[in-house]
Amino acid sequence: MKEKFYKGINGVIANNNYTVIASAIRKNEYIMRFGKLSDDVYEISLSFIVERVVYYLNELNIAGKELEIIIERRGTREDKKLEEHFQKLLANGTAYISAATLKAYNLTIVFKSKRENINGLQLADLVAYPIARHVIEPERANPAFDLLSSKVHLLKIYP
Repeated sequence: MKEKFYKGINGVIANNNYTVIASAIRKNEYIMRFGKLSDDVYEISLSFIVERVVYYLNELNIAGKELEIIIERRGTREDKKLEEHFQKLLANGTAYISAATLKAYNLTIVFKSKRENINGLQLADLVAYPIARHVIEPERANPAFDLLSSKVHLLKIYP
């Protein structure tokens, strides 16, 4: 029964059409390089994700459409802080992408609860662990990452 379940999940991951854009922060290396975590890792990751989404949309030559980024709820205070960071990104841009460029893509974020059982969030949960394992131990065998690696289009690993 368990084997059949995993085979089904592997089929979903391998055989569906989707693109993974991911960000990973190596906390220990970050602290060694910059001192304590002065910035929220979720804010840093959101900045990287927004940049990579724009790079990807540029590759596809897509502008003028609305793109909604769905983020899993973490808590009222944490969600508010991340929403404020996102609004700052839209107002000021990032280190590499201007505010005008971000506005051209009509980016929005929404926070959804895990209980809402949204397919995209479920898929994100399934691919997050193999990506994290790949970042932490790239030489170690990682069949789950091997299965989805062709779907990973942009992966920002920092630092």
